[in-house]
Amino acid sequence: MPARPLTRRTTLGSALAAPLGLAACDIDPPARDADSPAATPPPPEDSELVATVVAALVDAGAVLAAATAAVPAIDAQLEPLAAAHTAHRELLAEAVPDAEQPTAAPATVPPRPQPALRAVRRSEQQLLRTLREGCLGAASGDLARVLASMAASTSQHLAALTPGVTP
Repeated sequence: MPARPLTRRTTLGSALAAPLGLAACDIDPPARDADSPAATPPPPEDSELVATVVAALVDAGAVLAAATAAVPAIDAQLEPLAAAHTAHRELLAEAVPDAEQPTAAPATVPPRPQPALRAVRRSEQQLLRTLREGCLGAASGDLARVLASMAASTSQHLAALTPGVTP
């Protein structure tokens, strides 16, 4: 039986079906047994990177705290973002338990909602840049994945804070 010629329709159908087949593949690492050792800490060359990211999270948290103190009406809007930053900071602190936790300089935010939200957006954009750079600079694949997840979270929260963008 002669082979059927490759048509544009067949090519397009194959191209559209390929992601579905790839999505079915399991690319996650196997689950750890209860007897297996705990996750290894990041390599020493990543310790400075983790410290940089933690400092950026602390700075972003200071801007959030200043914004909610200056404009209490936006507290509910910023609470999910503050909770995400706290969870991210705690996760990274567990990765390098011997590292010193930085403190942020007090942030000043205008006492009006829109300028306060602009200050938060600027801070989140800076944090997002730090996280993206960290993804590229991480020596550990696990750390790169964690930072990428944090960057995605920050990006989603930032989109929710941007006027005219629906999450």
